[in-house]
Amino acid sequence: MRTFLIYLFLMLLGNLVLAQIQQEVITKVDTYPSRFNHYEQLSKRVMADFEGDYDRAAAIYTWVARNIQYDAKAFFSGRTIKSVRYSYRNEAEKIQKEQALREELAMETLKKKKAVCQGYSELYRLVCRACGIRCEVISGYSRTGVSDIGQSRPKADHAWNAIRINNKWLFVDATWGAGHVNYQKKQFVPDFTPAYFAVGADVFGYNHYPEDPQWNFTKRTLKDFSEQPLVYHSFFGKGFELVSRQGQITKARKGQIVIELKASGNQPHAFYYAFRDMKYMQPARVDEKGALRMLTIDLENRRSGYLDIVIDEEMVLTYQVKLR
Repeated sequence: MRTFLIYLFLMLLGNLVLAQIQQEVITKVDTYPSRFNHYEQLSKRVMADFEGDYDRAAAIYTWVARNIQYDAKAFFSGRTIKSVRYSYRNEAEKIQKEQALREELAMETLKKKKAVCQGYSELYRLVCRACGIRCEVISGYSRTGVSDIGQSRPKADHAWNAIRINNKWLFVDATWGAGHVNYQKKQFVPDFTPAYFAVGADVFGYNHYPEDPQWNFTKRTLKDFSEQPLVYHSFFGKGFELVSRQGQITKARKGQIVIELKASGNQPHAFYYAFRDMKYMQPARVDEKGALRMLTIDLENRRSGYLDIVIDEEMVLTYQVKLR
C-alpha cells in the first residue's frame, strides 16, 4: 500500500533536529533563573557548572535562546537598527566607544529579555568572552523564505557568532535557535533548537553568508549562496550533501526532474516530495549510484511551483520549479 503523509504534519515535524547539545547541559541550564541583572552573573554560573569551552558555549547558547524573546514588533516596524552618533580623537578611542556601545546593547538585551539578531549576538559574545571563550559577531546574509531562492540582489540582514573551540572556528546563531516568526500573526513563536550551535562552515553556509570575506571558509560566492535551494535545519543531521545546488529548476525531461544528493553512509531513509498545491506528500522514486541518491519527481504538467523535499518525515529542502 502506498503511504501518504499529511503535508501540514510534516511541516511541523520539520522542526525536529539532531541534538548537538547534550541533554544534561540543557537540563542544568533550565534550573537557572530566567533573568540575570548582569551578564557576569550568568558567566559565573556557567563557569561553575561546566568544564570545557564546548559545554560552556553550549550552556550560554541554551540560556540565551531559551530566555530571550525575538522582538517581532521591532522587526515588522523596521526598527531593527539603532543609529548612534559618537565622536573620537583616535583609533583607540573609536574602538573603546564601539566596545562600550556593544556592551550597552548586550545589557539592554539582558534587561528587556527581548532583541533582534544584533542583540542576541552581542549578548552571546559578551558572556562567552567573560567565560574565556573566543567569540566574534558576524554580519551577513541569511535565507529564510522561498522568495530568497535565486535572489539576484540579496541584502545583508542578519548577525550571528563564531566561536573558537579546539583551535577551530564554529558558527552559532542563537536568534534562530530561539524560535521563529509567525508572519501571518506577526508574532514570535518560541521553539528552541540546538541545530544552530557549533555548526561547521559548509553546513552553516547553506543559509548564512558573511559580509566579511575572512569568515567565508567555503568556496561559495554570494551568487552561489543566493542560487541554492532553501535548506532547513532538519537537513543538517541527515548525512547528505547537496549535489543539485541550483534552487531554481528550469529544465525537465519527459515531465520529470531529478534531485541529486550525496550520502555519507548507507543508513536507509524514506524520501517524499510535495508541491505546495498538493494536500499529501508522495514517495519519490530513488535510484542509487554509489553515494549518489537520485530522486525522480513527476511534474504532472506543472511548469512552475515550489517543490518540498522530505526525508524521514522532516522537510529538508525547497526548490523553485520555473520551466522555460
